[in-house]
Amino acid sequence: MKNMISIEGFKIEGHFPGVISPDQKIFDYNALITTLEAHKQTLHNLLLKYGALLFRGFPIEHASHFATFIESLGLGSFVNYIGGDSPRDKVEDKVYTSTEAPPALHIPLHQELSFVKKHPRHIYFFCEIPPVTQGETIIGDARQIYKALHPEVRQRFEAKGLTYTSNYYYQNKIMRLMNKIQRSHKSWTEVFETHKKQDVEKQCLNNDFTWQWTKNDWLQIQQTRPAVIKHPETQETVWFNQAHLYDFNPQLLGWPRYIGAKLFYFRQYTRLHEIMFADGDKVSRQDLYHIMDVLKQNTVAFPWQKNDVMVLDNVLAMHGRAPFTGKRRILTALTS
Repeated sequence: MKNMISIEGFKIEGHFPGVISPDQKIFDYNALITTLEAHKQTLHNLLLKYGALLFRGFPIEHASHFATFIESLGLGSFVNYIGGDSPRDKVEDKVYTSTEAPPALHIPLHQELSFVKKHPRHIYFFCEIPPVTQGETIIGDARQIYKALHPEVRQRFEAKGLTYTSNYYYQNKIMRLMNKIQRSHKSWTEVFETHKKQDVEKQCLNNDFTWQWTKNDWLQIQQTRPAVIKHPETQETVWFNQAHLYDFNPQLLGWPRYIGAKLFYFRQYTRLHEIMFADGDKVSRQDLYHIMDVLKQNTVAFPWQKNDVMVLDNVLAMHGRAPFTGKRRILTALTS
């Protein structure tokens, strides 16, 4: 039985995610913002409890509404999507499209920028155009996922930590042509939102990345991060890494994309991603497949409705994307 909670202006169904909808009153947008501001602390506490909140049935209609909604929650300050390589577009200041990866591709659960030292604390999604079929922003509880992993895998990752390697091009006709056909591999100017190498290097220093400029002005960056962390407020232990997304394998991509990746990406410095344990040992496919199986078993798919907003604690809750058909436009933003 779902746990129903009421606070003035809102009714809340307590599960994962916690679903917040208007009470019997008719809400206009200004009333929504006023109510959010009046209940900041309560909503923050609910987010810590559930890890994910879905606001449904409110008049949130476009990117500017979405941005003001986020500001009114008061969970943190906006941050840009610096250091991330998922294909996406900036809609307006601090608001982006969610991943523009091919519609048929299933994106497994992960926390946003978990490989970055200064990772965002919260991530937000707004459904501007729901897909015809599927296309959910799937979610999972990172606390439960940590517990569900085989103890030997969990302990190995926890003890060793992870080193992520990424390679980004600068100006490359073949890469531009590939991205016109299917967006997949970003340039370093897109990843760091600058054309200046000195700005890239400064951002790498700020985030504890190591870097090197390679042939034809490609950029290789590396970062070593823990695989498991404690939530800064609740002190709960969570699974917090993207190892499974940094190894191109058939289970992640499907065989056709995997063959293409093997033929193109995995050639010297042009490979997009690579994952190793921090001590230099290889991460086995067996471990990665086990992780992906556990993520799948703990995935919650909540179908989008137009004007929905979902708020995730980016440590407690993981997210991904189900394949879809039809036009889909989900906007996203980050705060720290």
